[in-house]
Order: sequence, then structure tokens, then C-alpha cells
Amino acid sequence: MNLLINPFAQFEDKPDYSVPSATLQIYNFIAEYLKREPSTHINRASSATLCYKRRWYQKEGHPGEPLTPRKMVNFTLGDLTEKVVLYFIKQGCVGEGKLYSEINFGKSTGYFTIQNKPIMVYEQEGLTAQIGDIEVTAHVDGWGKRNSDGEWELIEIKSAADYGFEEFKIKGPGDYLKQAMVNLNTNKAIELKAKSVRFFYLKKNTGHLWDSLHNFDQELFNEIIEEYKIASQKEEPKRPHVPQNETFRSKPTGRKVLPWQCCYCPYTKTCWPEAELEFKNNKPTWVIKGE
Repeated sequence: MNLLINPFAQFEDKPDYSVPSATLQIYNFIAEYLKREPSTHINRASSATLCYKRRWYQKEGHPGEPLTPRKMVNFTLGDLTEKVVLYFIKQGCVGEGKLYSEINFGKSTGYFTIQNKPIMVYEQEGLTAQIGDIEVTAHVDGWGKRNSDGEWELIEIKSAADYGFEEFKIKGPGDYLKQAMVNLNTNKAIELKAKSVRFFYLKKNTGHLWDSLHNFDQELFNEIIEEYKIASQKEEPKRPHVPQNETFRSKPTGRKVLPWQCCYCPYTKTCWPEAELEFKNNKPTWVIKGE
């Protein structure tokens, strides 16, 4: 098979340096069709999960590593599976004796079919939240009114790989809670008097589902307000993450490496000019030389 150089590999954390010609043609189409225009708008609910210095770089218009077609495909598959789970929630969790008496997923925009069965698709409603002095835009998956107490709760759907799914079952949704806390301060949440969020997680390579309920956390919300302030300030903020001691097979190697948050950031080279990229088991490792 004749393979072609993959021009997107240089920006990848899971690179295929050579690919078949038809694959490259598809990648080229995806890169153009799904490309994201550069934006300095950082005051979104989804930004709450991100490092505030990463947000600051975006606000200031610093160039970052581009999103590759392979990653775009992965995000698209995540979006599709989450839309499917949303429909299953409506069909499986609404009615007498079930979790919800009613749900609000926004306006239906049509459907697609799986095994000759329709899957309805909904358009997320545009919302706003006041986070301290900053107005934040938000989009949520939906809202459900519980049969047990008549209270509305926020519904958030996430797809995850093996590790992320098991982590959710044991420890909860991690930084996704920050996004949910913002969403629980939107105009819609205030209207519905929603004070809790239920996360539905899909283990995308096996189809396992798991859900858990989390109440609004004022202490966490105060932290979120401060991070939005730091990301919006004029001065360049300090880095919130620090290098860690590298281990291999539970033994220290004597080297310092960046934490995972930095490994998948589009501004790693800007933030850590002294770091050098290496790949181990097809995963990026940023090594701080001389440490």
C-alpha cells in the first residue's frame, strides 16, 4: 500500500505519520468543514473546566496548536453518542414511577434512525450566567423534574474512555463539576430553581452507563468566580500547574515532567518554552530538561 505523509501528525498526541490517500482526503475535508475560527471569547461555561492561564492565552490571541481532523472526529463521535443517550433518558426515565415526571431538552431539530428506530435530536438553548462581574454564555444538555420531590435538576451527559468512566464511578465528574456549577447559575436554572446536577456517563467503547447526582457547591463556585477573574485580567497569570516527578513502573526516573493538563493544552510550547516533547506508548510527555 502506498502511504502519504500526514501533515496533521506534527500536531498530534496520537500521530499516524503516514496514511492511505483516501484517509488523507477525508482528513483534508474534515479540517476545512469542521475548522474552528480563532476566537478570543473565553467567557463560556465550558471554559470553567480549563486552566485559567490557557484561557488567558486564548483571550490575548496567542496562536495555539491547531485541532487535528482525528480529534475533530473523536469530538464528533462523542457529540453523537451523547445525543443518543439524551434520547434514551427521555424514553427510559420519564413517566409514572420513573426518575422524572417531565424533561426539557430544548427544541427538537429532527431525527436520525438506528436499526429502523428514530432517535430525536434537540438543539441546546443558549443561556447566560452572571459569574461575579462577568457574563458567561452557556449551553446545557437538559433539565429534568424529579418525581420524588418535584424539583428540577440539571442534566449533563458525558462520554468517556475506560479510565475516565471508572474515575467517574469512584470519584465523580472532576472538573466537569465546575461547568455544571456555572450552568446552575444560568437564567434557566434560576427560573427552574434547580440546585443539583445529574451526570450521565457513557463508557464509549463498551456501552456501559452510570449516573450520579451532585448538589450545588458554593465553595467550588467561589473558586470558579476567582478563576474567571484571573483568566480575564490584563496581567499574565502565574502557571497553576507545576512539574511532577516522573515514574516508570512505580519507580522514580529522576526527571521532571509536566502534568497531563499541560500535555493536552494547545499552548504548552508558549507556557513552557523550556519543555521538550517525547512520546511514550504513543502518549505525549513534556520533559523539563535540567530539572
